[in-house]
Amino acid sequence: EHSREDIEMPITGTLKILIQRPKSRTQRDMTSISGLPDSTSDALSLMRMRGQVVCVGDYRAPWSLRFDEPVAHFHVVERGSAWLCVDGERPIRLEPGDLALLPLGAGHTLSSDPDLPAVPVTQAVTQSGHRDGIMVRLGGDGQATHFICGKFAFSGVLAPRLLTVLPALIHVDGREGSLVERLQLIIRFLLEESRNPSPGSALMVERLLEMMFIQTIREWGTKCPHNLGWLSGLRDPLIGRALSAIHENPARPWTVEMLAQTAGLSRSLFAARFNKIVGQTPARYIAAWRLDLAADLLRSGSATIGEIAAGVGYGSEAALTRAFKRQFGVTPGRFRQDRTTLK
Repeated sequence: EHSREDIEMPITGTLKILIQRPKSRTQRDMTSISGLPDSTSDALSLMRMRGQVVCVGDYRAPWSLRFDEPVAHFHVVERGSAWLCVDGERPIRLEPGDLALLPLGAGHTLSSDPDLPAVPVTQAVTQSGHRDGIMVRLGGDGQATHFICGKFAFSGVLAPRLLTVLPALIHVDGREGSLVERLQLIIRFLLEESRNPSPGSALMVERLLEMMFIQTIREWGTKCPHNLGWLSGLRDPLIGRALSAIHENPARPWTVEMLAQTAGLSRSLFAARFNKIVGQTPARYIAAWRLDLAADLLRSGSATIGEIAAGVGYGSEAALTRAFKRQFGVTPGRFRQDRTTLK
């Protein structure tokens, strides 16, 4: 197999050209983000996310919409206010500029009054009669509320596992924080492209929704203290360096000492900090990440099981097969043939 080597050719000043030698088939298949090391982007790319606007709503009280489809949803209040009732939880009030993200697909209701009977959102969109079924008007002659609703699909085989570090609901208050300012800018573009589409709007909306999802995760992740798993780089930049190093070269025979040096910490301090922030030991995280990558490559790539084993840090196909079956309950070959997702 070819290995990747970057040859630097200086031009002038600080400019340089990187000539990349051919990569192996496993390296070509492996999902990666170019540029700065970023463990969060590495994991998000494995989800293979795609966003879609479901409806742009102009409602007047009384109104109530029900969302039962078990996929991730989001709601952004443009003007007015609304009640969000997640199944099994107390209602929360959404004010102008607020965003609610439900990444785990929890059933919920959005309404002007939590006690009102709800109309399924699919029924409201179908009966709207407006352009592409996106514009929806519902309710009576009371207080007006304008908002945008949508959903996310995750085609990556690892998405269900990666999403488990997130809560059922992330509520971003539109009045707080510098990250929120960036989020509001994305939302303004999203609202404009959704309400007044022009050539290229469909692709712009899809990209804006991806940006909105990531920015929302950032806002939540910076406030969550620990047990973030692959999101831990948001909370702790030093641990983030170690995670990025693992993601960049999963086949390297990592030790706690090597990762501690990467993070710029002593071995003992790094081990304790990693366990507290990530929620597991470095060894467990490395083992899980290698197997997750193997699962993704089995479904999305063309490399053989032996090539995948070498690419993710196993000495042989047999070694990968044993570890994979212990973790996922099936052999790599059977998993490649199956179409089920990992839980």
